[in-house]
Parts: sequence; C-alpha cells; structure tokens
Amino acid sequence: MDREKTFQDVMNELGKTKIVIVSTYLMLFSYFYNLPVMTYSVKGNNELRIFDFAGLVIMIFYFRNYNLLNGIISNTQVLRFLHQFLFYCNFMMIPTCVHAIIVDKPYWIFQSLLYLFHFWAFYIATIFLIIIIQDLKHLKRIVTCTLIFGCLCFLIVILQNFKLIPFLWNAEYERGYYGFLSGTLGPNKIVLGMTTLIVFVLAVGLVNEKRVQISKTLLITTIIISLITLILSGSRTSYVGLAVFLLYFFIRETGKFIITTIVLTVMMIGVSAVTPMLVEKIKEVYEVRVEKKIKSPNALQSARADELYEDLGSGRKELSMLYLKYLYDNPYIIPFGIGFNNRLDLISSAHNTYLSLINEVGLVGVFMYFRWLVGYLFVKMPNFPNMRMALKGLVISMLVTLFFGEQLYIYRVLFGLLGLFMFVTILLMSPIFLIKNENQQTA
Repeated sequence: MDREKTFQDVMNELGKTKIVIVSTYLMLFSYFYNLPVMTYSVKGNNELRIFDFAGLVIMIFYFRNYNLLNGIISNTQVLRFLHQFLFYCNFMMIPTCVHAIIVDKPYWIFQSLLYLFHFWAFYIATIFLIIIIQDLKHLKRIVTCTLIFGCLCFLIVILQNFKLIPFLWNAEYERGYYGFLSGTLGPNKIVLGMTTLIVFVLAVGLVNEKRVQISKTLLITTIIISLITLILSGSRTSYVGLAVFLLYFFIRETGKFIITTIVLTVMMIGVSAVTPMLVEKIKEVYEVRVEKKIKSPNALQSARADELYEDLGSGRKELSMLYLKYLYDNPYIIPFGIGFNNRLDLISSAHNTYLSLINEVGLVGVFMYFRWLVGYLFVKMPNFPNMRMALKGLVISMLVTLFFGEQLYIYRVLFGLLGLFMFVTILLMSPIFLIKNENQQTA
C-alpha cells in the first residue's frame, strides 16, 4: 500500500508540473531534431542540443524527488535492470578518468561524463514519461507527437532527395559524412535508418490494435513514409533490423502480417505511380548501398553470410578483429572492462555493441546490459497482443543488429537514438503503467 501511495503521490505532484511536462515533450522533440542549438569549445567545436538543456531540468527534478522516483524504478523490472547498469557505468568512470590522466588526455574525462549524462537524462526522461502518461490525454498526445515528429522529419529527408530542401548541417559535417541527407537527424546513415525503423514499429504495433484511438490515417501515413525513408537511408544495419522485425511479425501474427502487407503494397504502388522519381531514387540507393558493394555476384542469391558480411560491413570485420585481438592480448580487461567510454587505445568503437561493452564494462556490464534488453521480452500484455508483438519484435531486431552497430549506446554520432528507443518501448508498454480501471482505455 505504501508503494502504491507513493506512486500516486509522484503522479499527482510531478505529473501536473508544467516544467516537467514541457521538458519531457522537449526530450521527445530532441530525438527528431538533432541540430545543435549552442556551440562551445573544449577540444575543437563542441555542440549542445535540446536534450542537453531539457535533460538537465529533468535531472534536477529527479534528484529533488529521488526516493519517490526510485520507488517507481524498483516496481518496473526493465527500469530496475537499466538503473543497475547505469550505476555500474558510474563506477566504471573511475578507470576511465585514471587512464585519461595517464595518457595525458584530460578532455576525455569531460567527454565521457557528457556521454554518461546523456545516458542518465534519456533514462530519467522515460521515468517522467511513465508519470505523465498516467493522464490518458498526455498519452494520446505524446504518441501523436511521436508519429507527427517522425513524419515531418522523414518528409524533410524525402524532399532533400528531390533537392527541394538543402543540407541542414554545417560544412564540417557535410565533408565528414559526404553530404548524406538526413534532415534534422544526425548525418549518419544508422541514425536515420534506426529512427525510421523505431517509428515504423510503433505505428505497426498501434495500427492493428482495436483499443487504440490514434488516427488510422496518421498511423498508415507514418508506416508508408517511415518505410520509404528507411530504404532511402541506405543503412544496411537498419535493413537487417527491418527484416528481423518483419520475420517476427510474420511468425507471431501471420494473418495480420499478410493483410498489412497487402494494404501497404497497394498503397506503395499508388505512391510510386504518383512519384515515379521516388522509385528511381530507391533503386539507386539500393544499387549503391547493396548491389555494388557485393564483390561476388552470386553471394546475395546464395545467401553466403561470410562473404556478404565482409562486402557490406564497411570495415566492421576488421574492427571486430582489432577488438578481439586487443582483448586476447589483454585478457584482464574481459571480466570488468577498462572503463566507461574508454577506447583511447583503440581510437574507434567496435561498431559492435557487445564487443564495445566487453572492452569498456566487461562481461559483468554485458550481462547487466543484456539482462535489461531481454527483460522487454518478458513483459506481459495479454489484452494488447499487437503492441506486445511490436515491442518484442523491436527488441529482437535490436539484439540482432547490435552485432553490427551501437545504436542503443551513447556515442556522439548516434545522438538521441537510445532515448527514442526507451520512449517508444514505454509507449508500447503503456497499458501496464495505467491505473487499473475497467473503463480505462489506452491512447
């Protein structure tokens, strides 16, 4: 009873606090608007984004209500697991600081602390999201905002591909990412690809749910636009994630998968008939990002995974081997890691979350991180099978694609992907957070 009363107190006091509500909405917006709002200099040009400022406000309110909010965390398994991993990351900042001082790169301490702050800000924002969506009005608004922000963001990318909107980042980014068109998202293919995938999955999970009161027109529009933009992203890791999700969708909900596929096929044919140039652009992206990368013409047809991975991996195999050799030469690192975000001796991340985590936080950290992600697979929502399917399909696709990317970690080029993932998983889990009431419906 005491915990339930505490939870009610948190919702009543914080759920109606305007600055908390505004900050949470700003966090959501910042996941789609990655452009910097302020620059400063520690080493080179450094940038601050909306989630830096909104996250600071959220962190202040978290510490003001520390005991109460931790009561919510302790009652939600996936939050509790991630909370424990974050505290372990805090502890693993110690070897990072020591190493940075030894190699005379003290700025690395500041950068790592900033990354850790982002991790905590994204996490705490999801706790406030849980509080706010107790009001079904806010739940519906936040879901609608997520879909609209996604559509607008992806529409900008599509228009950029037709040269109707220019590249929005500065010249340094344009050179570094060869002018890759990503709208207001970070100019990295996996940022655009994974953002579209996450929004696509959210819309698919809601469109077939009878108790969901979100506009079907908005949901279908989101599905189509996100799917088109995902293909235009050229992110091969995101292609794999989409394939894994669709396979899971087919296995779990075969009938609905077939119906959804037919509807989408008809609508995509309609879109291609209206804008044939879009089809040509999609073909061009596929040829450049997939076909022309494959050295052996028979590898794709015969599904020879080893050759495909080497051809399409963009150097990931070499990075993986570099990390494996480093761990083999330094086995003392494997149990506990060398420090959070500590890759000074390796320069680059592994582009493989599991290898990066072993290096930074060891097998202990990998276990804690993996336990958090797998925890989503055990969420029970028997009355919302389509949302449950979307949640589990999204998590499974992430578990697979984390072998080829670090989209659910805190490196700079990934911007707010981790935050968006946590927001969307909470929205898909929203029925379990609502007050039990027979007359209550989800958003």
